[in-house]
Parts: sequence; C-alpha cells; structure tokens
Amino acid sequence: MLQQLFELGVINHLDLFFADLHQPISLNEKIFLTAVMAASRSGHLCLDLDRLSLPHPSLETAWKEAVLSGVSPSPYIRQEGRLYYLEKNYVAETQILQNLRRLSCVKPLDIAPPPALNPEQQAAFKLALSHSLTIISGGPGTGKTYLTSHLVSPRTILAAPTGKAAARLKQLNPTATCGTLHSLLGIRSEKTLARGSSYLSGDLIIVDESSMIDVQLLAFFLASLQLGTRVIFLGDSHQLPPVESGSLFGDLVDLLPTAHLHECLRSDRAEILHLAEQILSGKPITPHHPLSEEFLIQQALSHYPLPSSQEETSLHESQFCILSPLREGPFGVNHLNQQIFHLLLRKMKSQDLLAIPILITRTDYNLSLFNGEMGVLWRSLDKPLYAEFPTAEGLRRIPASALPPYELGYVLSVHKSQGSEFNHVVVALPPGSEAFGREVLYTAVTRAKHSVILCGDAETIHQTLQRSNQRHSGLRQRWGKTT
Repeated sequence: MLQQLFELGVINHLDLFFADLHQPISLNEKIFLTAVMAASRSGHLCLDLDRLSLPHPSLETAWKEAVLSGVSPSPYIRQEGRLYYLEKNYVAETQILQNLRRLSCVKPLDIAPPPALNPEQQAAFKLALSHSLTIISGGPGTGKTYLTSHLVSPRTILAAPTGKAAARLKQLNPTATCGTLHSLLGIRSEKTLARGSSYLSGDLIIVDESSMIDVQLLAFFLASLQLGTRVIFLGDSHQLPPVESGSLFGDLVDLLPTAHLHECLRSDRAEILHLAEQILSGKPITPHHPLSEEFLIQQALSHYPLPSSQEETSLHESQFCILSPLREGPFGVNHLNQQIFHLLLRKMKSQDLLAIPILITRTDYNLSLFNGEMGVLWRSLDKPLYAEFPTAEGLRRIPASALPPYELGYVLSVHKSQGSEFNHVVVALPPGSEAFGREVLYTAVTRAKHSVILCGDAETIHQTLQRSNQRHSGLRQRWGKTT
C-alpha cells in the first residue's frame, strides 16, 4: 500500500522519513504516521480521523482501515480527541484560540450606520461596532471596501497580507495608516515570525484579503494586539486558502460574529458573478475556448503594448491578465511568460523601449517594495532600465539594478493574483489544475471586473469542480473547550 500511495503522489519521501523516525512497530502504524505528515504538507493543521479521505477510490477503504488501526501515541505528535497535529501546528492553533478569547472583551459602540449603506452593509456596520472581533464575508462587488471606508477614523489601521492589496487600500484611504501585515508587525524574516509577537496599537484594525492569512501569521498577529482593540477581518471564504498551512478565515466564519454580504452592487459584474455561483454549486460549465498556447499568446500580444519609442503604457491600470494555476509545464506561468516576453523582445528596434509587467517576489523593506506588488519594468534592447510602481501620489521610479527579486507578470499564478483585479481575464485551466479544487477556478474568475475567457477542456473543468481544497483544523472542535 505504501508503494501505491507513493506512486500516486499521496505520500512522498519526507512522509516516509518522518514515519521511520518514529520506528513504527507495524505497517499500519507507519501508514498512520505518513498520513499525519502528508496532511500537514497538504496545508491541513491536523489529521482528522473523522474526515479521512483519499482521491483514489480503489485504495480509500483499505487506507482508512490501516490509518485507524495504526493510531499510536508519539512525542512528535499532539493529540486533541480524534485530531492529530505536528507540534508547530498545534502550538499555533492553541495560541489563536487563547488570543481570540483574550481579545473578546470590547464594549459595543452605539453609532448609527450611514444611510448611504444598503441594509446588508448597515447590519455589518452595527455588528462590527458591537463586537471586538468581527468577520465580514462577501464576494467581489458586494461592497466590503466601500463599507470599511465608513469605519475608518484617525486611529484606524488598514492591513493586508500582500503588498498589492495594501497598496489598493492606501489608494482608497490615502490619509489612513496602511501596510502589509508583515510591515506593520515588523516581520522581516521567518525567524521573526517564529520568535513571537510584536506590538500593534490601534482602536480599530481592518484586515483585508483575510483568506490569504496562514496559521503562523494569524497567531503572530493576534498575539500582538492589546486589549481593547477592535478587529474586522474582510474576505471571501470561497477563495483559495493560503499557500502555507491552514484556511483560518473560512474556519472563523460564523465562529466569530459574522456578516455575510450577498448583494452585488455592480451590474457590470452580473455575468461574472453568475459564473462564480455556478462554480461554487458544482454545476457543469462549458469552456469558452479550447486550451491553446497560440490563443493565449495572441491574447497577450493584443493587450500588452508592443515595443515603442514612446514612454506611454496603460499597464498600471490593471487592464488585462492571463491566469494559470500551474507554475511549470506548457501552460504554466513560467513557460508562457518566457514565450510572450521573447516574442515582444524580437520585435524591438534599437531605439525602442519595452514596457514589461513584473511582480515583486521578495519584500525589500528599505525600498518599501512588498512581495506580490506589481509594477512596470522599462527596458531597452540591451538591458532593463528602471521600474515604475503606482502609489497614492503617482508613479514611483526605481532603477532596475536596485530592484529586489521579481518575475514577469504577463501571466500570473492564480495564487499570486489574489488581492488583484483586472478588467479582462483569460483563465488557462490545464490538466493538473483539478488538484486545487473548485476554489482555484472561483478565485481566477472573480479577478475579472468586466470579462473572462475560460480556456480548457470539459473533463479538466469537470474534475476541478468536483473537488474542494478545504483544509482541516481543530478550531471549531476546540472552541468551546478550555485551552
């Protein structure tokens, strides 16, 4: 069975090494140990014995029996009922629970909601002022950002997990304190994150794109808050979970006081939101176009500016993007970016300049450039010259030689597109995308404001819609217990 699980990609060498480290006395115990490690590696905070599943029906029954009969105590694994954790995940989840209870003591404020808000938004406004910790969940176009603009005061801090989302908050609220969670909390490395909390002071902290927050970052953030702070988590629980462990925003929805926004306030998004609803319900969807590298490159060349002697570009306006769930392969982000870039480069003449969309991949605190922030790199035929990044005051120019690591941004991964919006989106859904579940398709489609073209084959789309990337934690089971 272990050999079959390995060949199917359910477990890998790390899982087997972890199991062997425990010196299991039976094959079933070894299978249980590999299951614990594989669950953590897949982003789950724990292995939940009541929710065991395997995407391979022929092996599932025998595998479940082996895991259940192989359960054994271990100094490397923490147990909470029928939940089994790696130590780091157990500690982080416990810290989150402790701090959620510690912070739940703010007195309600009796402030009437502005009449400009619709009934759903008014109810969310009242809820946010009545509790210390509030969730506001809603899809695109439901007015989450507009609602928060009515809550902002001089002692309000606006935060987001990525530089792109934080920059958007700053543009909408230029007088407010805005930043990424990492910059506001003083997190400059993984060592800082592992060392413990910092200190963040504000009457109200609004965290946008909260579905992107992983377990370690949420634990650090909550521990950094002082008593009396009011926190509002904004997000869409149907989006992809974070790249790292956990899907904490989804776990906290309805566990904490939660307002759900459903009403779409933008008629131009009705068709896109209808498609998003179809995805969430698992209804059959017909692709708009077959998956074709030629078509994707043609779309890119028709939307991105060709080499020109004029320094004019509309790339800063987030007009268009191609999205793919995969990094590698013929329809992966890396390959498509290189193909588009080299085609445009071959069209250049000696006096031309080329405007290239780029994505920062590592935060540079000295330059105030954050992981996930997008800009435009200008280059001549010989070399990159400088990059421009939009700010609330206008475009900011930085020499190319001073930039932190970046990648081409003609095509983005769906994960890295979170927190961004584009007028027009082309979604490439190659075979292999089904591993990410329907959340990857929902996230990609909802990046579009006006139009979306879905490229793929019917079978891959069907398989993607049949799966969910929901992750397991013990937050709900442990909420009513003393920690």
